[in-house]
Amino acid sequence: MTRDEVRIGMRVRSLADFAGVPRGTEGILDEDYGSGITIAWDLPERPLPPGYREYDGRPLIQTGILRDGFDKRTELHFLEPVR
Repeated sequence: MTRDEVRIGMRVRSLADFAGVPRGTEGILDEDYGSGITIAWDLPERPLPPGYREYDGRPLIQTGILRDGFDKRTELHFLEPVR
C-alpha cells in the first residue's frame, strides 16, 4: 500500500501477523492522523458493525473494535488494499 492510496473507509488486508490479528485479516482504514493511519480489524470473533467506515472516538471498552496504528513512512508495506 502507498501513501497515495490512503483513504478513510477503504478496506485493507494484513500482509503479516500482528498480536491478535492473523495475516490475511481484513479491516477498515478508519483514521488518518497525518503521520499515520489506524486500521479497525474485522475479526471473526469481533466483527465490525455493518457500514463501519470511520472512527468515532469511542474507546475499545465501549466498541469492542480492535484497532492498530501504522506509520505512513515505514509500515504501509504491511497492508494491501482490498479491491
